[in-house]
Amino acid sequence: MGMSSETKNEIEKVLINALRNKFANHKAEPSLMPFHARLLGEDRMALFSFIHSLNTNFGTSIFEPVAIVLAKNN
Repeated sequence: MGMSSETKNEIEKVLINALRNKFANHKAEPSLMPFHARLLGEDRMALFSFIHSLNTNFGTSIFEPVAIVLAKNN
């Protein structure tokens, strides 16, 4: 049996809210890796920092709430 449209909508809301909050509130941290910054460039280090932060955010703001939504029906 597939997911109900209500469950899909709840998951969609979790994803949209988490990503919007991340984009709105992300604060780039100053580079603590001067060798990497000089080797790769500040722009790439900023991108790396954002992607790493986004991956961490997935664990706390997306995966757990989605698991709760999926588990509600059982």
